[in-house]
Amino acid sequence: MQLLLCFLGDLGALMFFLGGKFFSPSSPSSAAATVGPCPRSGYNPPMRPVSACLLALCLAGLGIAPAHADDLAYGYTPAPGPNENPAILITPGRAVQTLFISISEGGKTIEVTKSNLAEGKQIRVEWPRDTKVTHADVFLRATYADGSVTETTVPVDYAYKGALSIDLSHASADLDAKTVTVNTSAAITSADIITYGAHKAELERTTIPLSGGPGKVSVPFSGDPGEIVLLDVTLKNDNAYAGFTYSPWFLNIPHDDVLFASDSADITADQAYKLQATLEQLKDVLDKYGSVVPVKLYIAGCTDTVGDAGHNSDLSGRRADAIARWLRTNGYNQPIYTYGFGESLLAVQTGDGEDNQLNRRALYMVGANPPPAGSGVPGVAWRPVK
Repeated sequence: MQLLLCFLGDLGALMFFLGGKFFSPSSPSSAAATVGPCPRSGYNPPMRPVSACLLALCLAGLGIAPAHADDLAYGYTPAPGPNENPAILITPGRAVQTLFISISEGGKTIEVTKSNLAEGKQIRVEWPRDTKVTHADVFLRATYADGSVTETTVPVDYAYKGALSIDLSHASADLDAKTVTVNTSAAITSADIITYGAHKAELERTTIPLSGGPGKVSVPFSGDPGEIVLLDVTLKNDNAYAGFTYSPWFLNIPHDDVLFASDSADITADQAYKLQATLEQLKDVLDKYGSVVPVKLYIAGCTDTVGDAGHNSDLSGRRADAIARWLRTNGYNQPIYTYGFGESLLAVQTGDGEDNQLNRRALYMVGANPPPAGSGVPGVAWRPVK
């Protein structure tokens, strides 16, 4: 009985084979083995195995020698350049007597026949460039010297390179609006978004309609910015796609503030334990996020309103620098940036000349980029610490 079932299963597979294809048809976005950059949609279509004995027996009765799908390796150009035509690349696994190629795209059909192709010799077959058409079905039929035949259809999806570009030079995140804004060279109609968390664990994968460009395009995201470490975004329109990654991630590091003597930026020995605790917290942050994005530490120095505003700005900057140097000296080797906000970033709003300990503080913040809009910290020219 088991042998009979096996035979019937193989017979069904054989009937499928005789229907014209080794490979089952796939969705329009699928492709066989690719050459060069691999599009996100590319994958290898499955092949139903057929018993070699049954296949050879039945094909011999029909006068056809069996062939194997891997007798032809094929790929295509997923992103033709500005002056490049779309093309399929074919490499015979053994010598081919005749190769017939039929390309159907944009309502047109192009047929090409190649003869006497040597084993391992790659050929490239192109079709005319039309930026309004980004899909083709390529039918291949190879005939070998022993009379065997291989047939398959390759669905090809591509996007014209250079039709869409993304400028990240002024990219920014807004934590309140939960958006990342970039500039594009063309209009956008949709976006594929993959969201990653700590240790690059995938949190979400979604496709959304999106209208914007050319110019500024704001890409929305969902979730807690403290948990979303990296966004992998592919922007698309009808003719092209382009991708980028950006980190809206931002964390405040809770800590006990170092107490400085009046008008001093010196860290006394009795305050070092507070910075040692911060150092341990930073090590934990690096362990969770350091493999996903570059972790940068931003230290903001702040004062109360006692004294001259200009002097307070300078003093708060020197105190932030002192904290940064202590961390650097004690083993923290990641990028550190400081800025002295003086009395312009008060924790408690007071009048001028008021002594308030809550306002004499420093903020420790980490992120892959400077503190974004919505973080409560204004955009400034942060100073790197060597």
